[in-house]
Amino acid sequence: MDLGQKLQFYRRIRRMSLRDVAEKADCSPSFLSQIELERVSPTIKSLGKICRALGVTPADFLREEAPIEGPVVIPTNRDRCPVVLEWKKAKLLHFLPAEASSPFTALLLRLEPGGSTPPRHAIHSLKELCIVLKGNLKCHIGQAAYPLSAGESIFFDLLTVHSWHNSGSDVGEVLLTSPNSFHLFEQVENDVRWHVTWKRQRRLRKSSSLTGPAKDQS
Repeated sequence: MDLGQKLQFYRRIRRMSLRDVAEKADCSPSFLSQIELERVSPTIKSLGKICRALGVTPADFLREEAPIEGPVVIPTNRDRCPVVLEWKKAKLLHFLPAEASSPFTALLLRLEPGGSTPPRHAIHSLKELCIVLKGNLKCHIGQAAYPLSAGESIFFDLLTVHSWHNSGSDVGEVLLTSPNSFHLFEQVENDVRWHVTWKRQRRLRKSSSLTGPAKDQS
């Protein structure tokens, strides 16, 4: 899939017009139309703005996915799913097996009776569709609580602080899906903090080198 096709794909699944993307990306609708028609190529700077407008990282936008050799059957035995994070009476698991490379996120949240997740949030806008597979759970988003039972779903922005709780007597399971590749909130936040600290230290070193050592006034 070329750049123009990818732009059109992400724009349509987000139900955005050329004008909607253009306003957020600080460019003209005609420029985006030219990209979709493969008549022009965006600069790296323009591509970054377009990706932010679409809510997708440049890495995800440019990723080339190899075709799947055949259907991948997802086992019902959750114990075989790799663990991403684990809390008391709660686990976040990879829903797809390791051999199934995917450009989107598919995670399984498994909550034992009385189990809950700590309040978490993404550091940038990221939409997620959550489908309750088992049990009767409660999803806390911001100051509101949403009771959900098996078969019900909820769609929201992970930028808002959220958590899950199972107050029932049965194990609860939630399928968490988003159109972006998987990134752990905590790791992304640590990476951003490291980058900010590195840039601050770099500015301080540069400032010190420009001012030079203090001269003796005696």
